[in-house]
Amino acid sequence: MPRLVIRSSDIHAAGCFTLDDIANGTRILEYTGERITKAQGDDRYDGREFTYLFGVGDGALVIDGHGMAMFVNHSCDPNCETDEEKGRIYISSIRDIAAGEELTYDYCLYDGDDPAPCYCGSKTCRGSMYTREELRRQKRVEARKKKQAELGAKKNGVSTNGAGKKR
Repeated sequence: MPRLVIRSSDIHAAGCFTLDDIANGTRILEYTGERITKAQGDDRYDGREFTYLFGVGDGALVIDGHGMAMFVNHSCDPNCETDEEKGRIYISSIRDIAAGEELTYDYCLYDGDDPAPCYCGSKTCRGSMYTREELRRQKRVEARKKKQAELGAKKNGVSTNGAGKKR
């Protein structure tokens, strides 16, 4: 197992860094912590900006991270990926990683209404920790809401040109 350390990160407050070179395909960490329902996680972190929840299986259960893996930050151009085996979550390298590098994986957030801005700084950054599919879904939902608001305003005789005056 490579030696790892938690220290200040340019991506987010603290990050997990390797002190040793890590070869591509190496299993590095297991995401550990209390297993709770998604609803319990939502209640536990209500109003908090950050969580350390990791969905397991169909997402009904989550792991509330309490180990070194909870410090592995998101990147749109990651050096690691997560794999689920028999309900356990592992973080493995997807390329050779040099000593001193921060470990990252793509969080691939797949649901939510809260903003999830990305600060990874990669050239391929999509600006969010949500998947591209989820970003498209959110855009469609917003377009539908806007269209419904415009139709409702038109029905009530209110201009939607930004002036907010009745015709």
